Amino acid sequence: MKILINAIDPEECRVAMLDDAGHLEEYYTDSSLRELSLGNIYKGVIQNIEPSLQAAFINYGNDRNGFLQIGDIHPEYFQEEPSGRNLDLKKMLKKGQPVLVQVQKEPSEIKGAALTTYISLAGRFVVLTPGRDHVGVSRKIENDKERSRLRKIADELPVPEGCGYIVRTVAEGRSHKELAADLFQVFNLWEDIRFQAKEAQAPSLIYREQDLAVKILRDHLTPAVKEILVDDPDTCLKVRD
Repeated sequence: MKILINAIDPEECRVAMLDDAGHLEEYYTDSSLRELSLGNIYKGVIQNIEPSLQAAFINYGNDRNGFLQIGDIHPEYFQEEPSGRNLDLKKMLKKGQPVLVQVQKEPSEIKGAALTTYISLAGRFVVLTPGRDHVGVSRKIENDKERSRLRKIADELPVPEGCGYIVRTVAEGRSHKELAADLFQVFNLWEDIRFQAKEAQAPSLIYREQDLAVKILRDHLTPAVKEILVDDPDTCLKVRD
């Protein structure tokens, strides 16, 4: 497999992934003409509560409020424990209440961004999931022997308090030491985010997702990739790092 990164154009970055025969497998673009927020984490504030929609609208600093459905609200934000099927959202949440949210779908011309309080932080080999205690292995790893090996490592790694994590597909063949180091690094990032969120005023940006070239390597760089070609010197330095 080969990865081509076309970043010389200041207005847009393009990444193509080719198979061994040179055929296009995946293609990604990222425009600098509009600021993307997918994956960003914000300290927002509840602007409106809509019981009929079972959702809240969050001011997170964008021109349009974000949309937060009840299923994406962690119980730690509830002012009152829900009881039964008839959920009274106005009792469970409070207007003006601060919430830490992550963008899971970009805003459109007619809709605000879809938000969640269930944060996900991707490292090289693991995805940290604060607020969820599940530990798992990517379903894309199809080799049963390798899945069992990684599952054993995952069960042995210390689980950060209040967090779960998923071992990623790119962790195939990696050692206990490598996974432990990656988990430690991502957890430290989460600790920094929590600290900044406590100090910051709402609404404000707390964490910005990495740019396209770095994100693609983080998510797709495996031993199957034999070559990476980059046409921009500054981006090339990022890729090497």
